[in-house]
Amino acid sequence: MSSARHPVADPTWRTVAALLEQHRLETPDKPAIVDVDGQVSMSFEQLAQAVDAIARQLAQRGVTKGTRVVLADCEAPDKLLLWLGAWRLGAIVCPLDVLFIGHETARKLLDTIQPDLVVFPDDAANTDVAGAHVRVVRFASWTLPDRVRAIRGDDSINLALKPGDTQSLDTTPLPDAATVSDASDIASMCCTSGTTGIPKIVVYDHACYWLNGLDSIDLLGLSRDDRMLEYRSFDWYSAQILSFIPFLQLGSTLCVARRFSRSRFGDWIREQQVTVCAGVPTVLNMLLEAPLDMPVGTFASLRAMTCSTAPLSPVQWRRFEQLYGIRILNLYGSSEAGWMCGNRLQRRKIGTVGYPAAHIAFDIVDPEGVSCGPEVEGQVVVNGAKLALGVLQRDGSLLPIRGTPLFTRDIAARDAQGFVRMAARMDDLIIRGGVKIVPQEIEDVMRAHPQVQDVAALGVPDPVYGQETVCFVVAQPGAAPDGKALRAHCREHLAREKLPKEVFVIAALPRSARGKILRDALRQQWWQIVNSRRDLSEPECE
Repeated sequence: MSSARHPVADPTWRTVAALLEQHRLETPDKPAIVDVDGQVSMSFEQLAQAVDAIARQLAQRGVTKGTRVVLADCEAPDKLLLWLGAWRLGAIVCPLDVLFIGHETARKLLDTIQPDLVVFPDDAANTDVAGAHVRVVRFASWTLPDRVRAIRGDDSINLALKPGDTQSLDTTPLPDAATVSDASDIASMCCTSGTTGIPKIVVYDHACYWLNGLDSIDLLGLSRDDRMLEYRSFDWYSAQILSFIPFLQLGSTLCVARRFSRSRFGDWIREQQVTVCAGVPTVLNMLLEAPLDMPVGTFASLRAMTCSTAPLSPVQWRRFEQLYGIRILNLYGSSEAGWMCGNRLQRRKIGTVGYPAAHIAFDIVDPEGVSCGPEVEGQVVVNGAKLALGVLQRDGSLLPIRGTPLFTRDIAARDAQGFVRMAARMDDLIIRGGVKIVPQEIEDVMRAHPQVQDVAALGVPDPVYGQETVCFVVAQPGAAPDGKALRAHCREHLAREKLPKEVFVIAALPRSARGKILRDALRQQWWQIVNSRRDLSEPECE
């Protein structure tokens, strides 16, 4: 397996508490966290004071090193303050979006996590999901300091403390900032659903975060002077290691929004002078579908926008850069491994996910486990100290990830220059008459048609070949693509066995909250179509 690359000597691991104390001393008045929705900010001096105050309130409720604290339905920036307050005590943070995953699923996850404390927003309608034997507290947001609140005594944590508040006068000693935790201590337990919809609880130590943060700094060329915009949920490991951790390591400025807003995106960039912005293919598609009408210079401060979580086609990539003049850095990572590959500003190639990250051993192997040569597709295998510790099981045991090579379900190839091109998930491969077909190859060809905005190719049962390929297409605004013409377009670029047998035009592709195509949902649509042929136009086929 290829060895990990270390371009420079790594800085020594430090606790979050020690990092905040450093930034507090060196740049006390510098904006640390900016809430772009509420247009309020917090300096590093204010952040350090707030984190200490929150930590003391948590400590009064029994939180100490190793305590499992669930942050339920919390949104940024409040989530980040609570997260830092828990880490200030050496606690384990477990973010959980109950509203998104549903009460029943959340209850099962909590039964596995076995939390000691569950924290809800003060306006949460229902906290019963926590169970009868788990302590529940609510919090008052720091972004609404002037709002009159009915403080509920012992069951409420105030993030918006003012001078003179009872909690702000508390001087109870906190654990030593430099030694409150170790790199090998468990830092978090995060739920991820991937494309299956079945949540799993991935366990990380502080070393995972530290090394992945260093990789983010390397991939994006980040410095203390940067202003990062993050609008994705911090329940996502990707948002944590791309934006949250580098902000702590560098002392840069983190601008946060609760969710993406097409109408406000340009204003956020211009008003906050954002230098680097997080992105996903869904957001790029939204901005391509209805281009922004913004003043010249709106994106002048923005040197790069990342794209990760789901594959980005070369067609989408080129269209976006031509329209907005924003350079895209396509990255490749996973919940189990963190960042595996990435394009850099000074070395990138459209259609690839760049080359391997510095702190991971990366290889592409054939079915025998032998490294593949240039341009030969194989299975991605990674290893190293920044892999997650494991997956928490229902009985409380840990199914290990770190310590042995992680064979992902991804198919990829590497060119002679070392750039990695993603082909498909092994689960998504279409096998037609024994021929393996990569959906992305068909999708890239289809997206090149001027009337196609988005597309998904997938295999469906066939009595002769085992599987046949069908395509679901989203048209460009105002376009009415003809299925027969689209298949003729594919015929010019694809071998006969790779031609989609049927093409369906639909309003939108079903995607997860993280932008991944839900192919199982498309297969269900296909079954409905072949059984009823209602609600959608007849497919075009030979």
